[in-house]
Amino acid sequence: MNIFACDSAAQNYDAYYQTKSGKAIDQIEKETIAKFLDKIPRQSMLELGCGTGHWSEFFCNVGFQVTATDVSDAMLAVARSRKNNTISFRKADATNLPFSANSFTMVAAVTMLEFVNERVKVFQEVYRVLRPFGWFLVGSLNAKSELGKTKDKHETLKYANFLTVDELAGYLSSFGTPSIRQCVYLSSSLEIFDGTPEQQSVEGAFIAACVQKMK
Repeated sequence: MNIFACDSAAQNYDAYYQTKSGKAIDQIEKETIAKFLDKIPRQSMLELGCGTGHWSEFFCNVGFQVTATDVSDAMLAVARSRKNNTISFRKADATNLPFSANSFTMVAAVTMLEFVNERVKVFQEVYRVLRPFGWFLVGSLNAKSELGKTKDKHETLKYANFLTVDELAGYLSSFGTPSIRQCVYLSSSLEIFDGTPEQQSVEGAFIAACVQKMK
C-alpha cells in the first residue's frame, strides 16, 4: 500500500514539521546530512521520493541543481505548490527511472527506501544514473531504534520497512565504502536524547549515509 498516494496524507505530511519535536528533529537531521555535503560539488542532484518537497528545498538552498521525483501525484501536487521554480519536479518510479545512464553527479534518497517494495531495483537504478565518482546520499529510519520498535503504533510508519545500519551499509557497499552517522536518539517515550549522555544508551532513529561511486 502506498500511503502517500492519499490526498489527505499528502496535505497533512508537513504538519509534523510545525510541531516542537518536529522542528527539533528536522534541525538535527539536516545538520547531520549537511556534514556529508561539504566535500560534494554543487552540481546536478536527483532526489528520489521527494514527497512534499521538504528536503528538495533544503538541497536547493545549499546550492544543488535539483531534479526531484516521486511516484505519488498527491505528494507532487503539494511539492509543486511551494512555487520553487529552481526545482524540477517529475513523476517517476525509482525502480525504473526515466533518465539516461551517468546523468547525475549526486543522488539523494531521504526516508524513501523504507516505503519501496523492490529495494534492490532502486539501488541498481541509482547506480545506473549516477556518474562515476558521483555521490549517493541516504537518510533512513533505523529498525533497531526506539522509533523502529514502536513504528506499528504510528499511522504512517506502520507501512514502512525500516533498515538497520548493517543492512544499509550492505546495500551501499556495491558503490564503494560508505560513511554512516546516526542521530535523533529517542527514548522509549520518544524524548530526544541528542547531546545528552543518554544518547549512548540507544540507537539513533535516523541513519545518514553517503558513498562515492568508485567506478
